[in-house]
Amino acid sequence: MLESRITFVLKLLILLEYVCFGVLGAKGLILGVRNPASFTTITDIPKDSANPFRNATLQLYPSTSQITSLSSDTKKAVVFAAIGETIYIYHNFSIWQNVSAKFSVQFRGKSAAIGQIAFDFVSNNLYWCDSLLNWIAMKPAYNYNNTFYKVVVEQDLIQPEGLALDPVDRFMFFSDNNPNSRIEKASLDGQDRVVIVHKGLSRVLALTVDPDNNKLYWADFGRQTLEGCDYDGANRRVIRRMNSVSITGLTYFQDRVLAPDMSE
Repeated sequence: MLESRITFVLKLLILLEYVCFGVLGAKGLILGVRNPASFTTITDIPKDSANPFRNATLQLYPSTSQITSLSSDTKKAVVFAAIGETIYIYHNFSIWQNVSAKFSVQFRGKSAAIGQIAFDFVSNNLYWCDSLLNWIAMKPAYNYNNTFYKVVVEQDLIQPEGLALDPVDRFMFFSDNNPNSRIEKASLDGQDRVVIVHKGLSRVLALTVDPDNNKLYWADFGRQTLEGCDYDGANRRVIRRMNSVSITGLTYFQDRVLAPDMSE
């Protein structure tokens, strides 16, 4: 169930001291680790915290690289990583043989501020929040021209940081954390914006969706909570409170072929 999955993620937060939780794919977890900068893959998820887990690590250079967000294109075995002012593509990524991963620059020119990246697997577009330039932008994921991008949301944004996409239903969810935090829903082109959560938020750094059940989840850095609601903001609930654990990344990803039953 979702709560047990999130409980496991929270244990990894403590054990691995990571900055950005990456992707749960069909066969493993990919974590972005702060110190030293690396990708850690979990190839065999343990049933409880008492059992050891198998893992492999791909060291990034320099080791001081700050991974602020991860996303992936599982069809192409690609991981996208936001590091500083650049979004990198790690090609031929394997959870079994990380040492073989090659990387290239997808986009150079974003600010180094915290901001989630998200991949639209339907149109193959990559989106990112830029909380210094105060916009949400997108570009074709495999076009390497740095001048070829489009700002899709800019008006009335002060500090956009969290971002999640539902490419099938063509929804975008994002957080704006200044001066009063809120979560908005819009179409993928940035139109039809509506605020769905605006009370009881501190600083929402990470959003993710369960598209099969039309559920939105977020990590509130200030409140140290994992919370969720429906796509329209209804049925909001606190899933877990984590005192003294500041969550800066959260991604929900499920196998599209053998999707688990996430109903409550």
